Amino acid sequence: MDTLRFDLAVPGGALTATILAICLAVVVGLGLLELRRDGRRDRARVLAGLRIVTALFVFAVAVQPRWTGERFTTTEGRLAVLVDTSRSMGVAASSTSRAERTEELLRRWHGEAGGDSADAAFYRFGEGAIPVALEELAEALPRDDDQTRIGASLDEVIGGDGGADLGAVVIVSDGAGDIDEGELAALAASGARVHAVAVGAAEDLVDDAIEMVEADEIAFLRQAARVRVVVHTTRGEGTEVPVALHAGEELVRETTVVADARGRGVAEIAFVPSELGRSVYRLSIPLAPGDAVAENNERVFLVRVTRDKLRVLLVAGRPSWDERFLRSFLKRDPSIDLISFFILRTGADLTMAAPDEMALIPFPTDELFSEHLGSFDLVFFQNFEFAPYQMAGYLPRIRDYVMRGGGFAMIGGDLSFASAGYGETPIAEILPVAMPSGDVPQQRTLVMGRFAPVVVPGRSRHPLIELLPDPAASAALWSRVEPLEGANVLTGLRGDGQALLTHPRRRDSHGEAMPVLAVGSAGIGRTLAFGTDTSYRWGISTGGASGDASMYERFWDRAIRWLTRDPTLDPAQVTTDRPNYGAGAPVRVTAVLRDASYEPLAGRTIRVALLAGDGTELAHEELTSDAAGRVEATLDGPLLPGGYRAAARLGDDLSWLAEEGFVVESGGEELAAPAARPETLRTIAARTRGTFVTLQEAPSLDGFDSTRRRSLGTTTLAPLASFWAFLSLVLLFGVEWVLRRAWGRR
Repeated sequence: MDTLRFDLAVPGGALTATILAICLAVVVGLGLLELRRDGRRDRARVLAGLRIVTALFVFAVAVQPRWTGERFTTTEGRLAVLVDTSRSMGVAASSTSRAERTEELLRRWHGEAGGDSADAAFYRFGEGAIPVALEELAEALPRDDDQTRIGASLDEVIGGDGGADLGAVVIVSDGAGDIDEGELAALAASGARVHAVAVGAAEDLVDDAIEMVEADEIAFLRQAARVRVVVHTTRGEGTEVPVALHAGEELVRETTVVADARGRGVAEIAFVPSELGRSVYRLSIPLAPGDAVAENNERVFLVRVTRDKLRVLLVAGRPSWDERFLRSFLKRDPSIDLISFFILRTGADLTMAAPDEMALIPFPTDELFSEHLGSFDLVFFQNFEFAPYQMAGYLPRIRDYVMRGGGFAMIGGDLSFASAGYGETPIAEILPVAMPSGDVPQQRTLVMGRFAPVVVPGRSRHPLIELLPDPAASAALWSRVEPLEGANVLTGLRGDGQALLTHPRRRDSHGEAMPVLAVGSAGIGRTLAFGTDTSYRWGISTGGASGDASMYERFWDRAIRWLTRDPTLDPAQVTTDRPNYGAGAPVRVTAVLRDASYEPLAGRTIRVALLAGDGTELAHEELTSDAAGRVEATLDGPLLPGGYRAAARLGDDLSWLAEEGFVVESGGEELAAPAARPETLRTIAARTRGTFVTLQEAPSLDGFDSTRRRSLGTTTLAPLASFWAFLSLVLLFGVEWVLRRAWGRR
């Protein structure tokens, strides 16, 4: 039985016991004072002793002392050997590397086994545990794993199919890896011993390294960004290490760090991104004489450069509830830089005063659409009629702005779409909907009356419709929104336009339900057409009816993000298991592909590839997607440091549907801190009742204890929690009562 643990069963534990002891002491003390006045000393002593014994027994029965321990049985178990094959095992602090010294031990074990290693199972480990023959490891120990996941690898072996009869594990490693407290606790509870053989425990490693790089994944164009660099040196306190930041081959900035008593120095380096998109930056330190690990003197990181805020231009034809709600929403969003106009006078209005004396200025058409249009990410025309402002000559500029990647949204009303004569303008070329053209009476360009918009079948997954993570909850949200009032006549869809909401009664020129909300693309830009000016009712009216007014903001937030190509709303997504890799490390790529309607591309052949900066394929694999349009692939990573992309496309297509950037470093995280850490292995051995030895002290395989302890359960000893204890207490009270009666006391 394991060591017994003592506690008290009484609620409150020691506090309750203390209070009870004080109360009993008071009661017993009063009784003893009474007995001192009795002239018959012998009888008084007997009663006093009986009173003290009874009180002690009452205290013991009341607090219920108990002892708890766990019972174990010991059996002989199998032996498993895990040998570290991570890149840090290739570090050479002397003439031989850690891996070469480990090979000598493995050859000795192979010779002692007479060429037969059947009594022990061998595994190589780094990112995970892989079964391997002892002969292979002894001949040439690999050193190519990009991570050392000690805890996860031990769990794979101990918790695997053969873990039930496993008695012990021998781990041969430099200890430079990951294991957390939860993994340690699980190992201790498994019953298997872990014996540790520490490689490189006594080596004197000379190394300067960039140990850590902390940089934001996103930086803002032409605004200062910072990268935090932690440098470690074994050359002692006060050592100065220069650190240089490069963008491509250009030196951006250089600074010097000074090592503290732990050999660490920290620097924050500022840089200003000058181009939008992905930018690869490189940090480097000089190679000192005798440096054992040259690979960790350079680190690469990837930054996505974007604008600080979305610049949005909102032009409204007149003040309205719809304009007020949208402008208020845009102004509240701290990520949006809003420029808004609503029109109260035109250039043709007659005035009796000079322009510089008027509070209302003419609409700055030329300034907005000639000089500054390209600086906006998104343009709204909200119930806006272009003709009174001599804007016909500027509409081609707006069309070209969208074709080059801008976002454009037209919101309805009696001054919008065909009601304002947009049907035969360049704006009609970029909208996802068609509208009446020519000289059409205004009453034929509007649909009056309230209506509840209908979600188009097959479009429920589109981000402008799927407003909640749960599809059922999103559908319920649409079912209880307040109806809209009035709509613009739209005669159908154009190009790749997709209708998301339709009118429940009105038909378009093709006999289909008339679109109310539609989205599409023009060139590389995106457009939205919303044929009503009453979406504000989704906030004020729906909120009043249901108590939840968030639908309005959810809808417009997603609309803005979709129009400005927020990558989190793209129908196709590619992710890698981590952003940084060592040279040649495997890259795990996950792709979830959906079509333009956001329906999964299920059962399709998907090509997953790794791309160089110039688009050259470095590795690829073709797989069949599951019902969610998902595939996973593990590809051999690039060998040269730099920035790369993981990408996915349909097997028979030529264009990539989605991409994700990652970087390759010569050293990576695995070699960032290459010093051996025997203390990690010592802790593992201590927590699992194993032994810790250095590589030079390692015994033969049969010298490791492989007996396995199996728990038989917990046993609790509570000697006073029984009928006999209660009966004894009653007898003590009874004896005292009988003696007191016999001797004439009450």
